[in-house]
Amino acid sequence: MNCASIGCPALRPEAYRAEVLDAQLEDQTRRFFGDRTRNRFDATSATLYLSSILDWYAEDFERAFRVGASVGAFVARYAEQLGIDAPAARRLAAGEIDIEFLDYDWSLNRKTPGG
Repeated sequence: MNCASIGCPALRPEAYRAEVLDAQLEDQTRRFFGDRTRNRFDATSATLYLSSILDWYAEDFERAFRVGASVGAFVARYAEQLGIDAPAARRLAAGEIDIEFLDYDWSLNRKTPGG
């Protein structure tokens, strides 16, 4: 599901289908973490800025990865999409990287003229 606000992950350009759902969800997750308007890593300050969605639904992301995991451990799986190198990804998974959650954009998506 996806809400209609700009702060949500971008809509997928196709319908979700049962026979390929896992692949579609994985692809959408990679796209979400690669979207620098929603998630980004500042290597200079060693701070990861994430969508507020990951804060609000932290338990869901932690549970999806494994019991007792952290948001950082879940997100570390997508280090490449976030532009995080392997040493920093290990630090993120270990809880050694600061995480800040970005302000959520509640503005509604709208169709642009000609779009």
